[in-house]
Amino acid sequence: MNNNNRSASVKVMSFFLSLIMILSLCLLAFSPASSVKHINMKVDFASSFVNNQTNEFIAELSGTAGIKALPYDFTAPYKKPKEANYYTEGDKVCYKDNTIEVQCWREKRVLYGASAFFADVKIKHPSQFRKQWSNGDYNSIKRQLPSTMFANSNGVVGMSADFYKFRRYGVIVQYGMVLCDKRCGHPLDVLVVDYEGNFHIWDDKELSSHISKNGADDIMLSFTFGPALVIDGKVTKISGRRYKDHSLGELEQVVGRAAIGQLGELHYLLCTVSKPGMTCQDIADLMGEKGCINAYNFDGGQSGTLMFNGQVYNEIAYRGVERPMSDIIYFASAE
Repeated sequence: MNNNNRSASVKVMSFFLSLIMILSLCLLAFSPASSVKHINMKVDFASSFVNNQTNEFIAELSGTAGIKALPYDFTAPYKKPKEANYYTEGDKVCYKDNTIEVQCWREKRVLYGASAFFADVKIKHPSQFRKQWSNGDYNSIKRQLPSTMFANSNGVVGMSADFYKFRRYGVIVQYGMVLCDKRCGHPLDVLVVDYEGNFHIWDDKELSSHISKNGADDIMLSFTFGPALVIDGKVTKISGRRYKDHSLGELEQVVGRAAIGQLGELHYLLCTVSKPGMTCQDIADLMGEKGCINAYNFDGGQSGTLMFNGQVYNEIAYRGVERPMSDIIYFASAE
């Protein structure tokens, strides 16, 4: 075979290999959960590196370099945020690159004299909304400080989540895989995040029924703590029998709070409230005031931790000391 024929063959082979990779990624995009085969969530740096390299190659071919999906798995992105992308703007501390923009600030609230700490987050792709487990494994019996889990995540901004190991029930799904589906006997609100990054509030009974009938392939993440603070733009009125018997969150007490809300497409608001805190109705009103379409109450008190630029950003509500936990959520750069 002469050189010209060999060169033509290499080009044809490269074209077909590229086409196969593109088609494979397209299929994966329609059912991201299909790539998840096990519950062991320990970081696999080799597969993460290969996934990211493949994504970068496809991005170059499609002309969308710098805006790509992270792997739908339990690994941390292999690239850390770039120090040069952190900056201050007035009283805010910020981060910005081609795939994520974060602004963090503090507000003194007249009510109870508490301070509220916020992080406004915009991302380019839903896969940048991620979860980290203590020791990288859902089954781990050892808890870690939120800041330790955050440091291991290579995230830009993060916060404590629903502390799933604090209880034996809840509906917990990650990338279409049901990790826990146990009800406590009383209705609980569940936060469901779909593969477009949108928030939905489900009753745990309704969600459990949906999973039984249809599976969980349409669910990227779910969290059980609650209650819902804002639903479809309407602030929840946290009163009546449903909330009177709510088994989590000390709803009527003035305590430290933690909440997450969706402001728009791939646009989120994280909030923690320091000591003395607020009631659950107060933080529902606050998240509504900030414009959340849907918002949800996470585990607060000493658990409520907001993290940015590799460290704890807020004031921990009790003694200023982090509480070892089982899980955090975080947002990562996809550059």
